[in-house]
Amino acid sequence: MSQHIGEIFEGVISGVTRYGMYVELANTIEGMIRVTDLTDDYYNYSEETYELIGEVTNKHYKLGQRLKIRVKDTDTFMRTIDFELAEEEDGKGKYQADREQ
Repeated sequence: MSQHIGEIFEGVISGVTRYGMYVELANTIEGMIRVTDLTDDYYNYSEETYELIGEVTNKHYKLGQRLKIRVKDTDTFMRTIDFELAEEEDGKGKYQADREQ
């Protein structure tokens, strides 16, 4: 995946932990979005529902949710892939994620 750094893909959240979420791509490659990279809010981990919930924005990231991600970094020695959320423009340069009401 190192040749794809900066590219955007669609994936599905395959795991959620207190430190981030794992996203699986259609080609079965899995990477992580670290909670420290979610800078638009402070996210709490709900162990009961396996989701990250934004304190201010009330954004929910949960198992099975589809996301657009960007390949941020790879480490061939550690065999890890880091993703970040791909921004979607809403006219104000802000990211829009699905919200649970």
